[in-house]
Amino acid sequence: MNEEKVWDNIGNNYKEEIFSVLHADRNALVKKYIFKHRNKNKFAIDFGCGVGHALPYLSASFKTVLALDISQKLLDQIKKRNYPNVDLQKMDLAKLKLNLPKADFAYCCNVAICDDNKKNYQILHNVIHSLKKGGTAVIIIPSFESASNTLYQMIKLYEKDGKKINRIPKDELNPKQNTLKQVSEGIHFIDNHPTKHYHIQEIYTLFNQKGFSIESIDKIEYDWKTEITNPPKSLKEPYPWDWMVIVKRTN
Repeated sequence: MNEEKVWDNIGNNYKEEIFSVLHADRNALVKKYIFKHRNKNKFAIDFGCGVGHALPYLSASFKTVLALDISQKLLDQIKKRNYPNVDLQKMDLAKLKLNLPKADFAYCCNVAICDDNKKNYQILHNVIHSLKKGGTAVIIIPSFESASNTLYQMIKLYEKDGKKINRIPKDELNPKQNTLKQVSEGIHFIDNHPTKHYHIQEIYTLFNQKGFSIESIDKIEYDWKTEITNPPKSLKEPYPWDWMVIVKRTN
């Protein structure tokens, strides 16, 4: 899959097609973490900035921000806003070497999510290795456990309506049937797009490495309406969530 073409094609319809974590975050945790690390003397990088959902908060919190994305069309939309302290650069974040200036703060929200884990893991490697010693990365990634819970809750709702699992239309539960390889690699389909989801143990394996420490792992919770059409009011916790991983560079 050509990632650049995919995101260029989304281009003008980005806001309609792409879910905004910052806007849907029930507890505003993402904004809180950005503001927690606010320092007008420091430098931040936004990895996979898209149309710049996070830039109003990043530009207000840091001296300078470098916004990176593989799609020039998306970067062109940001350019129209004329952020005085934001530099834009087109870049394939899955390259082996990015040659970036070291950052005090890195932000990466649902970017390492394609159906190729080699690319996903390289992106995450690049994010944390962009940090200065003592720097912090806020990384948001889809949760495999949340996707599994959503499937379970949908099945329970159908059962309440008297419909057993073998009578549920397949496209209601999984619009495209995952292959065994995709299941083993954490690939779920979202709106017919194969999307990487991360197990909690996978997160520890990826980020608990020499020179880095996991400071916290939190759930970014969303309303059930983001997953299920007309969810009943009785459907509450656990809400759908993404993982937010805070990683610090220690050397």
